[in-house]
Amino acid sequence: MSFFHSRFHSRFSLRVYITSMFTALIILLGAVLIYAQHRHNSAFLLAGSEYRLDVLKNRLSRQLEHELSNIHTGLTLMRSNGVTLATSEQDPARWWPLLHPLLTANPQVTAFYVGESDGRILAFRMMRDQQVRTAFAAPETADLMMVIMAPDSAARRFYFDQAYRMVDETEVHAESFDSRTRPWFAPSLAQPDLHITPPYHFHSSQVPGITLSLGDAGQQRVWAADLLLRDLDAQLKLGLPEARTLLLQAPAFQVLASSQPDSAPADTLPDFHGLKGFEILSTRPDLASWEVELDGDLWLGQQTPLTLTAGSNSKLDLRLSTLIPYRKLMANALDFGRTQTWLTLLIVALSLPVVIMASRAISRPLRQMAEDLKGIQEFDFNGLKARHYFYRELDALARAITLMHRTLAGFIQELRSLSQSDDFNDMLQRLSQGIQHLSGGQRCLVYRARQQEHAPCLVLLDKEQQHQVPLPDKAEPDELSALLLQSLEGHGLRFEPPWLLYDRFGKLNGAIVLGLGYGAAPLSAGKRRFISHYSEFANLALEDMTLFEQQQQMTESMIRVIASAIDAKSPYTSGHCQRVPELTLMLARAAHHSDTGNYADFRLSEREWEALYLASWLHDCGKVVTPEHVIDKATKLETIYNRLHEIRMRFEVLKRDADIDYWQGRAGGEDEPRLASIRAEQHRQLDEDFAFIANLNQGGETVNQAQLERLNRIAERRWLRTLDNTLGLSWEEQQRRGNSEPVPAWEPLLADKPWHRIPYPARERIDDDNPWQITLVQPELKLDLGECHNLSIARGTLTPEERYTINAHMVHTLIMLSELHYPDHLSDVPMLAAGHHERMDGRGYPRSLKAGELPLQARMMALADVFEALTAADRPYKQPKRLSEALTIMAAMVRKQHLDPGLFRFFVEQELYLQYGHRFLAPGQLDPVNKQQILELMS
Repeated sequence: MSFFHSRFHSRFSLRVYITSMFTALIILLGAVLIYAQHRHNSAFLLAGSEYRLDVLKNRLSRQLEHELSNIHTGLTLMRSNGVTLATSEQDPARWWPLLHPLLTANPQVTAFYVGESDGRILAFRMMRDQQVRTAFAAPETADLMMVIMAPDSAARRFYFDQAYRMVDETEVHAESFDSRTRPWFAPSLAQPDLHITPPYHFHSSQVPGITLSLGDAGQQRVWAADLLLRDLDAQLKLGLPEARTLLLQAPAFQVLASSQPDSAPADTLPDFHGLKGFEILSTRPDLASWEVELDGDLWLGQQTPLTLTAGSNSKLDLRLSTLIPYRKLMANALDFGRTQTWLTLLIVALSLPVVIMASRAISRPLRQMAEDLKGIQEFDFNGLKARHYFYRELDALARAITLMHRTLAGFIQELRSLSQSDDFNDMLQRLSQGIQHLSGGQRCLVYRARQQEHAPCLVLLDKEQQHQVPLPDKAEPDELSALLLQSLEGHGLRFEPPWLLYDRFGKLNGAIVLGLGYGAAPLSAGKRRFISHYSEFANLALEDMTLFEQQQQMTESMIRVIASAIDAKSPYTSGHCQRVPELTLMLARAAHHSDTGNYADFRLSEREWEALYLASWLHDCGKVVTPEHVIDKATKLETIYNRLHEIRMRFEVLKRDADIDYWQGRAGGEDEPRLASIRAEQHRQLDEDFAFIANLNQGGETVNQAQLERLNRIAERRWLRTLDNTLGLSWEEQQRRGNSEPVPAWEPLLADKPWHRIPYPARERIDDDNPWQITLVQPELKLDLGECHNLSIARGTLTPEERYTINAHMVHTLIMLSELHYPDHLSDVPMLAAGHHERMDGRGYPRSLKAGELPLQARMMALADVFEALTAADRPYKQPKRLSEALTIMAAMVRKQHLDPGLFRFFVEQELYLQYGHRFLAPGQLDPVNKQQILELMS
């Protein structure tokens, strides 16, 4: 955002802004006036359009009501006079004196009808023009026509002249008619008053119109009249010549009339759904006005209801809808708007020179002050000129800029000093000096809020003086300020009210107290406010210092918890993860403070000390995933329990089998002394064989070839299993074993079953091209639980697979620590922690690194790990070594390139073993050490 503003101000001057503003103001004023006038004109024209629509509605209403009233009167006369088909058949000319005047008085009525209940119909027509005469094949002398039509029979036509004399009579076989099927017959019988049909095409002329009918349910007879609507089209076009107008009949919204009657074919009934612009009425029939775009022009639509009353109860619900082009309707308003626009532009052109001159006078002093501010923006505090102006506001602004310039110059100087600080304490000291300099004070004290013996207090941050102020719980700021000032009485200075520093959570961080001479004036409110803002740097430093210490303490405590958990996991390594860091740091401190020898140049920074501290505490964190039964495996057949008990039970079964054979022989009458001798021999052999297996299981002796051969012979013995060995197993073990075998089954006494071989899951495989560069070879199997396989272990109790599992704690340490995200200065933690089992000749693990590839800190940890393991007194499987014994073993390891020779020499010469021994070893282990003899054993 600041970049945008800098670019914007560099391109346009204030004079352009002022000129543009006044110009825009004039244009805006003209636009508002034009808009207001346009709205007024538009409203006036729209009101005029609505008025014309109302006039047309009233005219149509009067015309239609007159026609409907006349027709209703005629139909009433027909019904009351008994105009029926029966009377007309007896005397065809009888009803012309009544019907002729009715047809003459209603020129839009094409015919009057009488519909009978048997489907016959009687119709009366006038030959109004030649087209009608031709349509009904009337003689030239005929002026009137009466037609009698019946279902499934020829129609009879009677032609009369003006004197009601019959001039001709004919039959039309193609004209068949049934009154009962007409849309006006049934509804008229169902209601007592006048019925009006929706628009439809008349049967005889196929011309659109509506039918008005009056029924008599008692006589089952209907009198009707067909009303043409064609003259309404002309009325609509005449009323609104420039618009498209429709007369619609609700609720079906059928078109009764249109100002554009030619828009639909003559043989179809107009439907407004097909007329452009009126489609919206299909979904919103009561819409009063709308806008629609047709052929690129905007049209305005309006609609008004037209309700007609016919008879006492019948109503005709009509809608008068119109569309008019907006440009035609608003032509006058648009012309006026263009005139107003030109007038506005003329005013702008005439006022522009005056505006430019005024803007130049106003912008000149502001431009000068902008140059001064630009210097401040670019941190150029040299060459500021003191400016004075005639206008009071501009002069005050110039003086404020000068004051800001001088204040920022001093502030930047202090910030430059602060930026040179490389620790929190130094930064706070510089902040204290900056506040003292900016305020003109004699002493500035910075206090930090601490917890001393679980009680809150303020501690002075000063290397030369000690001052501590105890604080009450939940004290208010005024109470804290008074307490702090009271503690500073008698120091020869007048102290300003302190600035209390709170963190973002409202917790007290510290306080800043400024001491002035007794004759100095109190600080102004503005100066105190500035120091309050300036002291936020101290607040930030104090908060960061607290957060950093808390984070460091939390990290260290978490690491100690992990190390304690690893030690607590197995009694064989109890305390190991806590003593190795102590010895490692002890060795590193000795090398760090050494001024002579190989390590005179060895120095660790604070960050390197932190990395070594974390790595030494996490050096065995991979043991978290090492199974306890492998770490604590005391016998060869031990897993989570000692499987020797299963084998003992098999021997017991064989001994019982010998007893069973003995008694079965006795029952069969065999020689008892011979049977007893055989049983005794079998028992003796089984006891000796089990004692042999039990001795092998302990792993205390090296297994020779003869013992292996005897083990195989014992394993070949068979015992009978009668129970299914797949019952009651876990899902995982069931998957390894597969389907059960039929029982009874003869089993070997000792066996290596296929399910004893447990491979590594794919996710635990470590390939040769692994990202951690691990070279420790992973065996094919994760575990091999075979009984013969385990009892055949030559030395100790661990199989090759279990030996890898033990050593793989370094693999897991490296992988686990590599997954963590470290600050840059802790990036070496995984290498340092996972390198203490590497050898100087590159034959160690997990990455086969040589001495030159290992940091000195990792070699220190390797030495500390070995020395602690040899001298540890809390491992139940061995006796702790005395100092001389441990150093002798380590000297041999140096000779075999297990340990760093230079580091071991330094360890012995500085007697670090003795320093460690006084802290962690029993007095009985602190025997005399011949350092020269130990060092000679190295070579």
